[in-house]
Amino acid sequence: KETKAHVAAPSESQESKAPPNKDPSTWSVEDVLVFQCAVFHAHQWLADANFSLFFSQEIDGNALLLLKSDVIMKYLGLKLGPALKLCYHIDKLKQTKF
Repeated sequence: KETKAHVAAPSESQESKAPPNKDPSTWSVEDVLVFQCAVFHAHQWLADANFSLFFSQEIDGNALLLLKSDVIMKYLGLKLGPALKLCYHIDKLKQTKF
């Protein structure tokens, strides 16, 4: 019987990938998708996310920076654990100086 491995909080070596030298608040919907693809590809805990929802909800950089776990769970369909981990990456973006 196979079980999924427990995934801990992202380590510093698993930092969020973002469009280089670009303030997230200026990102287009497409830039947000690049960020999300990089995060989702690197972390299997987000494998169940629906990329089309991020696009159809027109989440640009400003909207991304406003996302909270409850909104991610309600409107984007993620479970609490993956939503919190995505919020971790969003918080790291907020801390980045551009």
